[in-house]
Amino acid sequence: MSGRRLKTFVHVDGVAYGPGDQVPDKVAKRIGDHAWETAPAYEGEHGPQTVQVPGDEPVAPPRSGRGSGIEAWREFAEKNGLEVPAEASRDDIIAACEAAELVEREE
Repeated sequence: MSGRRLKTFVHVDGVAYGPGDQVPDKVAKRIGDHAWETAPAYEGEHGPQTVQVPGDEPVAPPRSGRGSGIEAWREFAEKNGLEVPAEASRDDIIAACEAAELVEREE
């Protein structure tokens, strides 16, 4: 079984596989990298390594409008390694992202 996790549903030979499914290795080889949560690991001279696939970086949510809520900002911050206190407001999270230089400050 593949140790990778799908980020979306795919169909291979009429069988659907999704984010919570175990994908057999022979099926996993037929699924493109764009459908996986992480890039494939490969054996380097220092053991297994993960390669960064362009486009895998978390994208900052908008600051206003649809998709700009606290949960979107919390997820973005946590995916970038920031610890977000449960009581933090949306503005607190954005300020922490600015301080960590994950996003540019708004003037």
